[in-house]
Amino acid sequence: MSKKTGVSIVIPSFNDYEKSSRLIDSVYKSSYKNIEVIVVDNSPTKKVINKGKKSYKKVKWVDAGRNNIGQAQAYNIGFAHAKPTNHILYCDSDVIVDRDMITHLVARTEKSRKVGIVTPMILYLEDKNWVNQAGAEVNLKTGRVSIGWGEKKDYLKPKKVQGSGTTMLFTRDLVDTIGGFEDWFLCYFDPEYCVRALKAGFNNWYEPKAICYHDQPKDDTMWRPRVLSRAYLLGRNRTLFMRKYGNMFIYTLMLPLFFTYYLSESIRFNILNKWLRLVWGTIVGYIYPVDKSLYRELPDVKK
Repeated sequence: MSKKTGVSIVIPSFNDYEKSSRLIDSVYKSSYKNIEVIVVDNSPTKKVINKGKKSYKKVKWVDAGRNNIGQAQAYNIGFAHAKPTNHILYCDSDVIVDRDMITHLVARTEKSRKVGIVTPMILYLEDKNWVNQAGAEVNLKTGRVSIGWGEKKDYLKPKKVQGSGTTMLFTRDLVDTIGGFEDWFLCYFDPEYCVRALKAGFNNWYEPKAICYHDQPKDDTMWRPRVLSRAYLLGRNRTLFMRKYGNMFIYTLMLPLFFTYYLSESIRFNILNKWLRLVWGTIVGYIYPVDKSLYRELPDVKK
């Protein structure tokens, strides 16, 4: 396999120096050496970026300012700073990558020029025999999200997928064709990018030989409240996604079930105000502007 293609690892950072540095350490142990690491820091103070510049001099630290611009825009800034011939590894800061992950991701892209996105087997850091994500899919009729989740032994075959999240390799051809993410702050911007890639004629793959570890609790009583912590964006962006790609008639008919499910969740965790934010966000999603073109311009940055 040729290792001429460079890979730019883009990491958004928001008050998470320890996790970001742990990820950077794992990246620099990679068997794939033609890499650059870009951290886009958007923390409320300069403490993270100042410390990072001292500790990791090879890393390209990008200061995105003190106002929280959201994960999607932070990634777009990182994409714009990447070398213009490189593939881009989208990687959340709470991940640790396996030594050969990038090598296997790039190898999958070399099997066909139609490959646009490759996602690894994402295991729980706390349980390395349990898959946190092996590809994902948003049902284009109901908006329901399903992910590959379960015992590692059940997800050992590569396959085409609709998309994924957390960690994905985007080929340079794909980025040149469709540009960056929708500026949706958080929630649904990554599945939107994956479906846009499919619309542009690319294939998205799950590659189980490539492995990383996600520092996310397996216990749903710990991560489910976090989902509702971003309730407004969840409701708004889910609806925006469906307006772009889904069947809005069926989606609208299914909304009572969606609201009922999250009402029970909000009662379970005593955060009923978040359910009201979810409902309001969903309403806003019906009237919020939607751009259905394939290409999203990256920010104009000084490199």
